[in-house]
Amino acid sequence: MVGWRSSKPRPLLTLLHLHGFKCAGSTLIWALEHSTRGTLLQVESPGPGDRLDWHLLEQHLAAHPGISEDGRTTAASSHLITLPPPGRLARLHVALLRRPLARILSAYRFQREVQHSTSASSFADYVNGLVRTSLANYQTRHLSPQEPIDWQRRRGWAARPELIDLERPDLVVGLVERYDESMVVIEHALEALGQPLDLAYPEPQNRSARPSGSNGASGDPMAQALFVTELDLSLHERAEAQLNRRIAAIEGFPARLAAFRERCGRLAEQRPAVRLKPRSEWLLLSPTPGGSVPAADSAPSAARP
Repeated sequence: MVGWRSSKPRPLLTLLHLHGFKCAGSTLIWALEHSTRGTLLQVESPGPGDRLDWHLLEQHLAAHPGISEDGRTTAASSHLITLPPPGRLARLHVALLRRPLARILSAYRFQREVQHSTSASSFADYVNGLVRTSLANYQTRHLSPQEPIDWQRRRGWAARPELIDLERPDLVVGLVERYDESMVVIEHALEALGQPLDLAYPEPQNRSARPSGSNGASGDPMAQALFVTELDLSLHERAEAQLNRRIAAIEGFPARLAAFRERCGRLAEQRPAVRLKPRSEWLLLSPTPGGSVPAADSAPSAARP
């Protein structure tokens, strides 16, 4: 981890997307690749689940001019980066939350059906396996600003809900269940900054197919569910209340939402060719000498912090 500094350079990004695992992040990445003409920077750590100190990306951007048309990188996305303090790294930080059990079930299906990376025989076993791990209350850990001591105890995955300030003006936390509304709120925030981005999308991306039959999700996960979702449930409720306040403050929100959905419909008809960067093109940043390393064949996994 790099040292904490008192200097406050200007934010080098317009938008930083904190990509929660199984929280509709691929859909937002599609929209960002489309609106930034393929200049979205996807940045992770070289080790699976190793948190990325936001200072490292700030230092990298300062040392390497951006690749967008105006000489700056407009947006970046990361599963592993920590939330910077207000006024640092990006002018707007965005994240999406999902109802905790729905997110865990989606992660279970993805790991079981796509990655083949879980040995849990049932969804109940999978939930039981999350108890006392860094995947319990994962969304709270993901959005918790990390202090130096947290890197030692939890490798940067400490749950610090008291540090998550949803009212800070440079942070918008949307909801997967209200995705379109969340995108309109983010677009409005970007307009207020004088740097608008079109976040329309043709269809949800990276949806795991719903398994048929018993699908391995049998068993009652509720016995341990509270242990792995309690903080996330509270954070989701807080985020929804804040989202409602933001929506209420936007003049003509229903018309904006209708226009956004019309743009999505046009994209669904046009099917523009948008290239999502393969893992080999991700930027991997390391606190070791040299700062950055080439992307490895096995990309960092947000499923295993």
